[in-house]
Amino acid sequence: MKKIMTRIKNIFLLFTLLFISACGYQLRGNLDLPEGLKSIYLDGGSGQLRQGIKKTLRFSNGKLVDKAEDAGIVVKIKKEDMRRRVISLSNTGRANEYELYYKLDFILLDAEGKKLSELQPVEITRDYFNDQEDILGKNNEELIIRDEMYRQAVQTIIDRSRVVLENVIR
Repeated sequence: MKKIMTRIKNIFLLFTLLFISACGYQLRGNLDLPEGLKSIYLDGGSGQLRQGIKKTLRFSNGKLVDKAEDAGIVVKIKKEDMRRRVISLSNTGRANEYELYYKLDFILLDAEGKKLSELQPVEITRDYFNDQEDILGKNNEELIIRDEMYRQAVQTIIDRSRVVLENVIR
């Protein structure tokens, strides 16, 4: 009886894995990159943005290269700014809500330095409630929101780079 139950579990697991792979399921962060995006050189940008691009490329069989000559595309960061501002105050004068604002301007170049795109702006905002009784938890929440904003910026850079590369090939 035990062998039969083990076999049924194994068969169920096998079918589950087949269904998941057949539906096109991918791990978050895993992208199907065109050849020109398999190696990116990042010129400028914060450490958090660099880590985000590096991580995304690693999950997608790409890499962040150390020299522009080795890259399929160069992302040149012109301006990057992360700010936090108070949206509302409590009756004691403490911040109840914050807004996080992230702005990034970049251009895309080829490995020889030829401009492939005009200035590309990215703006992301997030609001969050600041619970006065859970200060440590709110600091962690802000870090998580910032990380998510960087991930969204990286995704936007890659999506726009993909479009630019498709237009260059045509």
